[in-house]
Amino acid sequence: MRKRTIYSLLASSLLFSSYNLANDFDIIAHRGASGYLPEHTLEAATLAFAQQPDFIEQDVVATKDGVPIVLHDIHLDTVTNVETVYPKRARSDGRYYAVDFTLSELRRLRVHERTDRKGEQVFTSRYQGQHANFTVATFAEHLELITELNRQFSTNIGVYPEIKSPAWHQAQGIDISALVLSTLKRFNFAGSNANSYVQSFDFDELKRLRNELGYKGKLVLLIGENSWQESATDFNYIRSEAGMREAAKYVDGIGPWLGHIIDTNALKQGTVKAQPWLAFAHEQQLLLHPYTFRKDALLPGISEEELLTILINTVKADGVFTDHIPPVKNRLNTNR
Repeated sequence: MRKRTIYSLLASSLLFSSYNLANDFDIIAHRGASGYLPEHTLEAATLAFAQQPDFIEQDVVATKDGVPIVLHDIHLDTVTNVETVYPKRARSDGRYYAVDFTLSELRRLRVHERTDRKGEQVFTSRYQGQHANFTVATFAEHLELITELNRQFSTNIGVYPEIKSPAWHQAQGIDISALVLSTLKRFNFAGSNANSYVQSFDFDELKRLRNELGYKGKLVLLIGENSWQESATDFNYIRSEAGMREAAKYVDGIGPWLGHIIDTNALKQGTVKAQPWLAFAHEQQLLLHPYTFRKDALLPGISEEELLTILINTVKADGVFTDHIPPVKNRLNTNR
């Protein structure tokens, strides 16, 4: 009964048949085609490219020898077999950190589907193979791959790197932001006209990119919960009217968590509402790219089409990060 109620509330909106999305709605391949292959591998990036999103995302951390690599976390243990290859290299907290290994050492690791701290696969229906040799790749390798595929197929798929834990990297003696910007420039993905966005949860670091490093490209402030401890940024303040005004001085857009933009309490009562603070973002004309659309982790009682419809028509999002890129043949109205 509740699901029918939600459908009726959406009846006056445009329901998208089989992901038939509008031209100006960006599809961002979250960690590559991570719904189908181990995240952030070159294989996942290649499959993502074949599915023709608007952008492919790369999370960037640094190695001991200062090489930027593509990895979602500063830790290795949830996506690689590091504990088997280097059983004595954990820190006192029991975690294995990428920055404690050289690139050549990381090349020995095998990347697997994401697991939790107990070693259980997080998304149980995803890639279950045990023998393919997926490996850690550098940021430069990812950008080269996308650049060359764009050249050969006459396409223009962009990149969307996230600078991971910049303050933490600084404490380790590494300027991760400088490494990311240098690599982007090398592959012509830097600058105001480049087909790229640089994102971070650290608002102070994004200010630094503008003010100290002189970056002219597009920036996106990711918004999480303060309890996640992604950075020292006060995300409660950021979601205020004053916070959005300040953000707009430095960034082109924001990337909020789905739980921040859809009123889930109202949804339980059969009402579709956007969170009120989004009005402040729209007033500042900030681009809105929420995360993360996953077919295997949808909001309770909401279908894929319903969620996309809410994002576009109610939230007024400009795109979405997704683990599951809609098939090209079902996106006839996208601008390719």
